[in-house]
Amino acid sequence: MLREQFMSGRTGALIDATIIDSPDWVNVLPITPDGNVVLIRQYRFGSVGETLEIPGGLIDPGETPWVAAGRELREETGYRADRITALGSVSPNPAFMRNRLYCFVAEGCVLEGQQDQDPGEDILVELHPLTSIEALIARGGMDHALSQIAFQRLAMLRAGHVFA
Repeated sequence: MLREQFMSGRTGALIDATIIDSPDWVNVLPITPDGNVVLIRQYRFGSVGETLEIPGGLIDPGETPWVAAGRELREETGYRADRITALGSVSPNPAFMRNRLYCFVAEGCVLEGQQDQDPGEDILVELHPLTSIEALIARGGMDHALSQIAFQRLAMLRAGHVFA
């Protein structure tokens, strides 16, 4: 976490700001051949509770977002994908963060092996029909904003949008 001062373009006043300068992240929306989404349930320290979300994590130094997406999918779920497609990137919270989130959809996902979790992870894998995700989000069963954006981006891709 950094503390920096910025000058307001409007007033000229000095503004104290707290900045999080994190590496970029990926998340990956994994879909099995039979139309299920591979979701993970894990404890999150910030919200002090469990969340239901899609796999994701930090992009390692020297790693491309595509490679990171496949790696995170395998590590957190044990699944691998036949095809990974980019869904573009977003700024997770430009108010105080400088990183990007790269979103992907992974299709043709099959269970390949065991999870390879980091020491701080305690992840349970769940399969949910893709057709049930909107209702799951609407009733508050998945309130992780960065997971929700991946589902929005998938809907946009399927509607014909192309991401830069």
